Amino acid sequence: MRRGGTKVRSVADLHTEEAQMRTMLCSLIAALGIAATAPAQQPAPPAGPPGMMGGDSAEFEWLGLTADQRAKIKAIRDQLQQQNAPLREQVRQITGGRSFRDLSPAARDSLLPKLQPIRDQMMENGRKAHEQIEALLTPEQRKKLAQHMREHGMRGGPPPD
Repeated sequence: MRRGGTKVRSVADLHTEEAQMRTMLCSLIAALGIAATAPAQQPAPPAGPPGMMGGDSAEFEWLGLTADQRAKIKAIRDQLQQQNAPLREQVRQITGGRSFRDLSPAARDSLLPKLQPIRDQMMENGRKAHEQIEALLTPEQRKKLAQHMREHGMRGGPPPD
């Protein structure tokens, strides 16, 4: 069904899609070694699965990032956090500080038109950051990253069955 030229999706579909995109984006950021090189000096990571946005970058040594690449990736990550901070605040204000999952289905449906553009902007910011990071990688590192993502089912959707 279409309304105003936009496909109408159920709340369950949007929630599943949102969770998949969030997982994919966090996984991409983590897989690219965006974790801080000195976690003790970093502010607390945003809410989410532990180790996805913060944590020990040593777990990404397999990618062979240089110190220069790590510094540039950290700058991209910091910029992404700064870009998304006001958007996250807008979401908090719209939802009254509650998690989208904690809202009733009726509340989700009523808030979705306000939240969707914010979510889309955050996803676009993440996509641009991912492109910037990939541009820093050598062809061999990109190959390793692609292999790692294939092995871990990180292709923008659910893992393969």
